[in-house]
Amino acid sequence: MLKTMLGLAKMQFKQYNIYKSNFYLFTINRIVEIVVYIFVWQAIYNQTGNAGGYPISQMVTYYILVFSIISFVTWGINEDMAHSIRNGQINKELLNPLSYFQYYFGVNLGELGFATVVGLATFIICSLFWGVTFPTSMLYFLLFIVIIILGIPITFFLQMIVGTVGFYSNSIWGMQILRKAVISIFSGIIAPITLFPQWFQIVANILPFKDLVYTPINIWLGNITMQEILFVIIKQIIWGMALYIIAKLFFNHAIKNITINGG
Repeated sequence: MLKTMLGLAKMQFKQYNIYKSNFYLFTINRIVEIVVYIFVWQAIYNQTGNAGGYPISQMVTYYILVFSIISFVTWGINEDMAHSIRNGQINKELLNPLSYFQYYFGVNLGELGFATVVGLATFIICSLFWGVTFPTSMLYFLLFIVIIILGIPITFFLQMIVGTVGFYSNSIWGMQILRKAVISIFSGIIAPITLFPQWFQIVANILPFKDLVYTPINIWLGNITMQEILFVIIKQIIWGMALYIIAKLFFNHAIKNITINGG
């Protein structure tokens, strides 16, 4: 099973990497986004001198890291799922030796592999032009990686929930936009969570999205205590299990009502 999933991941990675221009364009796009955000925040700091308790050096590092790992939380297999339903390919996917969830998790790993390459290239290039704050110790760097990895099941099961909407409708474009918008706001991609009102921060602390971007970056910056990190790890495990159950129940209901088009 694991070997098959890794084989799917390898195929998906090759599909993304078959044209080298994909790598260059994705990387350039990330760098341009970083430049825009850094220029905006530099202008804000010139006017206010402070924002959300971050010095300008940390804010620059914050957005370099945001756009280095953003693909881990915004990319997904939703459109692949919807396309397979529209063209009838799902008929074969449901008959695979792997379960539907295992099949798409393998595909998702391939996308994440390509996202990792783009993210590393983005971080290395940007760190050459701006002063980047590095973790205070190897332990905090490893915890940064651990929190990102624990976020992968959370984003995957969210994608499965959104993708399953395609079983009821041939288009999930609106749901994809909603998913990305909610994640962008509550994960700290648009702005650090500390810049939002108190009620928003309370909601963000309950939802799992904050720990996909904001939390690992603040671990990198040394702004989170070890006790808080342990709490985040427990919270991510609980949310991962809860979303798995929801995704499974939703999928089991949807599969009974599926209408297969095409082949």
